[in-house]
Amino acid sequence: MTSYVWIHHWHPGRVATVPFETVLAQYLEYWDEKAHNRYHVPYFPNLTVGWDSSPRTVQSDIWDPALGYPFTPVITGNTPEAFRKACETFKARLPLRGSPAMITVNAWNEWTEGSMLEPSADFGSGYLEAIRTVFRNPRSTNLTADTYKENTP
Repeated sequence: MTSYVWIHHWHPGRVATVPFETVLAQYLEYWDEKAHNRYHVPYFPNLTVGWDSSPRTVQSDIWDPALGYPFTPVITGNTPEAFRKACETFKARLPLRGSPAMITVNAWNEWTEGSMLEPSADFGSGYLEAIRTVFRNPRSTNLTADTYKENTP
């Protein structure tokens, strides 16, 4: 079992924006109190890059959470640095929760929901670098495109 994105575990009422760290803290509570203790199947925690479903709205509409999706809060402060810290938190927590050593990530290219690992004009490859920095196996060979070319006939 896993989750799609953290915002679905956050219930802010009429708040239009919420800081990344606040939604992360709420998700960690969900992981501990519900996912880990309530269900009797393995839980694969979900790292979230961010969330902003406002591109899926008619931009002239008035934002009203009572309307439901896509009128959901926007996660702010979701920088590669904040994401890297979340990666570190998850890496440290996995062995403590008895979860299998696997994490899902939302998402590669969810541009209309503001959740994308894919390189962007704003952050370059920052989110991918965060994953590599935290989860890289120091014993593995770190091949780059250049070293691949050098070692390929």
